[in-house]
Amino acid sequence: MKTIIIGAGPSSLMAATQAIKNGCEVILYEKMKTAGRKFLVAGDGGFNLTHDGSFDDFVSYYSHPQIANIIRQFTNDDLISWLNGLGIETYVGSSGKIFPVKEIKPSMVLKTWLQYLKDLGVKFVYNATLEDFSLDEVVIKTKAGIEKHQFDHLILGLGAASWPKTGSDAAWVSLFTAKNINVVPFQASNAGVNCALPSEFLKEFQGAVFKNVVVSHDGIHRKGEIVLTNYGIEGAPIYYLNPFIRKNLLVPIYIDFKPNFSEKEIIEILKNCKNTSEGFKKLKLPIPFVSWCKSFLTKEEFLSNGIIAKLVKSFPIQPISFRPIDEAISCCGGVSWVELDENLRLINYPKISIVGEMIDWDAPTGGYLLQACFSTGFVAVNHDL
Repeated sequence: MKTIIIGAGPSSLMAATQAIKNGCEVILYEKMKTAGRKFLVAGDGGFNLTHDGSFDDFVSYYSHPQIANIIRQFTNDDLISWLNGLGIETYVGSSGKIFPVKEIKPSMVLKTWLQYLKDLGVKFVYNATLEDFSLDEVVIKTKAGIEKHQFDHLILGLGAASWPKTGSDAAWVSLFTAKNINVVPFQASNAGVNCALPSEFLKEFQGAVFKNVVVSHDGIHRKGEIVLTNYGIEGAPIYYLNPFIRKNLLVPIYIDFKPNFSEKEIIEILKNCKNTSEGFKKLKLPIPFVSWCKSFLTKEEFLSNGIIAKLVKSFPIQPISFRPIDEAISCCGGVSWVELDENLRLINYPKISIVGEMIDWDAPTGGYLLQACFSTGFVAVNHDL
């Protein structure tokens, strides 16, 4: 059985792993000079491969219910077992993220995986791009020129639209649109948010970190660390809230700077201080918050313990828009689920599977993005036996 895979990200590499184990002839084409470019970039900020937790809790982080069935077939536990089989040991971090043990770098994981595939007989062709496809033929542009290949199974893992420098530039969308394959427009996800804060305030305090705060939007809450930027705010809680913010940009984001204190307790602390400034110090509030209160509140508001307490517990920030998609960690959008069967085959092209970020799904950072990529690659070939 001849299996052609285009794209060399984690979903495609997992598809290649399963296909070669199933006895298929596997040729993998990649547009860049090397494999796994985005895989390596994802490791720059901490290489969390998946996340710990029960299945029900795990799949609750994904935007589409179809992902639950995909991940059920190759779970976070399955991924850890498979990595261990490659000789890659892992550990669970304090936040539940799962990493390779500290001496194993992202490049080592990729190198080990690629060598494993080569030893099993997977053929890699680089500097190769998809030009066209039909029911059983694919057209690929390589250094040698235009090539046409018949296939028994074609797997496309061409990426989405974030981090285009890694080759994930969504150039394939026009081809799919021409073939009347429904592609949901890409939007930035796990991205910073442009906010309606005074420019002089952002300029002065960009880079300031707010630790152990609770961020909320429209009744959804997330605790963590956020950062002020020259455009607004970013950080893991903001990334988690992206889908909810996207649904209604008119609703403010609220920051609780003291989640372990009630509003009443904060008022009592302020009352027992000789002035508001002493109260700020007693509460150990971040300097940007203090500066904002001094600059933008009236004298009466600044001296009101009730108003200060409300701001400490629920500081409003109005979102305006998301950062550009090429700055985003990931994106939502892609090939619509209505185009795919339960095994990720295109309904109108039953010999062609779509994997990874090409599909319309969304998830927060923390290992959920990579896990879904691994799982889609597994499922795409799991029924080929």
